Amino acid sequence: MTRFEQEISGLLDKQVAERKGTENNHYWEKSAKAEVEKAVKEADEKAIVEEDGAIRWIASGNYLPDDFCEKLEYAGYAFSREATRQAKEVQSSEAIEAYRRQARQITTEEIEEMRSAFGRGTVVVDIITGQRIAI
Repeated sequence: MTRFEQEISGLLDKQVAERKGTENNHYWEKSAKAEVEKAVKEADEKAIVEEDGAIRWIASGNYLPDDFCEKLEYAGYAFSREATRQAKEVQSSEAIEAYRRQARQITTEEIEEMRSAFGRGTVVVDIITGQRIAI
């Protein structure tokens, strides 16, 4: 069960109230319902649903994150969460590959900054390119 599901169902409020020995004030449930309304409004104004059902932001072209899609799905919004997830995966893979192709040499100034942050003799690894930099 996701955090959102715990919130919207009231389960999280119940757990918190039991743990604290207080009355359930339904704070998280109310907050989750407000987030759903906000997500729908934002999607209506700033997103577009493609033919296959994937939903993306108009301004950036980025596909919506899954936690945001979860709220839209709860609201019954007309889109495909699975199509969005798949499109986002392709988009992310392409962005990572583009980053790898554009990788450049680290400057002397950047090495000095790394030494200052991590200490001389440390090996810093770019987790996307795999480049290892001995500082």
